[in-house]
Amino acid sequence: MRVLVAGWFSFDEFIATVGDELGADVVVGWLRELGIDHDVAWAPYFQRGPNWRNVDPADYTHLVFVSGPLFDLPELRQLSAAFAGAQRWAVNVSVVSDAGRALFDRVWERDAPGMARPDLAGGTTTPDVPVLAVAFAPPQEEYGARSQADRVRGVLEDWLRARAMPWFELDMDLYEKPYDRFPSQVEALVRRADVVVSMRLHALVLGLAHGVPVIACDGVVGGAKVSAQAAALGWPLALTAGEIDAHALDAALEHALSGTLADPIAAAQRRMREGNAEARAWFTRQLGR
Repeated sequence: MRVLVAGWFSFDEFIATVGDELGADVVVGWLRELGIDHDVAWAPYFQRGPNWRNVDPADYTHLVFVSGPLFDLPELRQLSAAFAGAQRWAVNVSVVSDAGRALFDRVWERDAPGMARPDLAGGTTTPDVPVLAVAFAPPQEEYGARSQADRVRGVLEDWLRARAMPWFELDMDLYEKPYDRFPSQVEALVRRADVVVSMRLHALVLGLAHGVPVIACDGVVGGAKVSAQAAALGWPLALTAGEIDAHALDAALEHALSGTLADPIAAAQRRMREGNAEARAWFTRQLGR
């Protein structure tokens, strides 16, 4: 017995969902527990496993199609026809048409008129991974040839992609058409991140103010305001433009997640309070009060 697990992620012509992969993970887990030999068919653009169009269907006793809508499409007909000699099952699917159902010998529906079952995606968990908030800087033309913001942004994006880390952009602009953006919105996002990766001065400040370790990335050769602010706060995780590469980012992330930065964060927060008090005293003196 040998099973080929397929889904919408098996086709170049479609973009599957995360839920499709999680459903397949559940079925693969069952097959492992049962000691059944199996493969997962991936679309070539994923570069993760065999392309169903290139395997020998005679090598498989079963085709199991997992998750998503089931309806009559040329690609699904081709898959079904290619494995006509195998048992063809569809699991965790929404049957949209009877013609789609007819492509498979057995069907486990997740929803149908008068009936609904829990989706398989809820039956598995993936390992917890850190979530990064990333603040990119614009080209910073005021620094002339010293600005490498575009290059640094490219390095960060390549690093995030290669490491497959979950991240969201922390946009610091007050307005994004057609809506205002408020500090409370940005600060709420900062608090929910495990690490802030920042090319922006204020994302560095806000991360530390909310107790989140920050990897400060100064996109200006020789350092500019981001490096200066990290120095003012005594913050150790600061990289300058010439230092920023995947290796340095890996090391900085490991340090940020090490659990050893509570004291530097507390010290930075203390410096913020002291700096605010000093600035207030200066301002008050200028007013003659």
